[in-house]
Amino acid sequence: MLKIQLHCHCYGDPVDHINYSPKKLIDEAKRLDYDVLCITLHRRLLFNKKLQKYAAKKRILLLPGIEFEINGKHILAINAHADILNVNNFKKLSNYRQNHCDTLIIAPHPFFPTNECLKKDLTDNIALFDAIEISWAYTKTKNYNKKAIELAKKFNKPLIATSDCHILSHLDNGFTFVEAKKDPRSFIEAVRKNKMKISSKPTSYLSIIRFFGQLFWQNFYRKLKKSKNKI
Repeated sequence: MLKIQLHCHCYGDPVDHINYSPKKLIDEAKRLDYDVLCITLHRRLLFNKKLQKYAAKKRILLLPGIEFEINGKHILAINAHADILNVNNFKKLSNYRQNHCDTLIIAPHPFFPTNECLKKDLTDNIALFDAIEISWAYTKTKNYNKKAIELAKKFNKPLIATSDCHILSHLDNGFTFVEAKKDPRSFIEAVRKNKMKISSKPTSYLSIIRFFGQLFWQNFYRKLKKSKNKI
C-alpha cells in the first residue's frame, strides 16, 4: 500500500503565504513515510526535474499538480500538464480530460461554506471528476464532508482524504492509502478503481480556528511586506 498526500501548499503559492519551501515539504513527507506527494499551489504548477530528483532520492514519487479555478471554484489536477493553466470553464476541462487521461481531477472541500467551493457545480459536472476530497477541517458535531460522501456514494466516485496542508505540522491531518505500484500509471488506475483506504478523523473547533487564524496572519504579513517594499 502507498501512503499518498495529494493536496498541499508551500512557499511560492500565489494566493496563500506559506513559510516552508518545497524541499522542506518533501523532507516532512519523508519523515511521515509518504510514498506519493503532489504539490498543489493555487493557480500555479510548481514542478521541475530538480524537485522530482530530490523527492526520488527520498523514495517519494512527486507528481505535478495544481489547485486551479473555474468560475472562482477550486479544483485539483493531479499529474497535471501545462495546458491545465488554460482551463477556465467546464467545456475546456472536458477537452483537457480527453487529451490527458493520465490526469486525476479531484473536487476539493466541495461543500464547505465558502465561495471557492464547487457545491452545485460539482453535482452538475460530476462526470468530469475522478474523485471527491474528504477535508480534514471537521469536528464530531459539524462535518461539511457529509454531502461529499453522499454524492460520492450516489455516483460511485472514490473519496480521497487529504490535509490541504498550509502549515507543515498539519501534513498528516488527513491522507490516503492506495493499493498500487509506485508509478503514475498504476497509481492513477488504482485511484479510479477505488483501491484505497482513507485516514481521516474529526478535529477540534480550536484546531480549525487556530489554522485559519495562522493563515490569516501569514497572508497579512505578506501584504504588509509588499506594501513596505513599494514605499
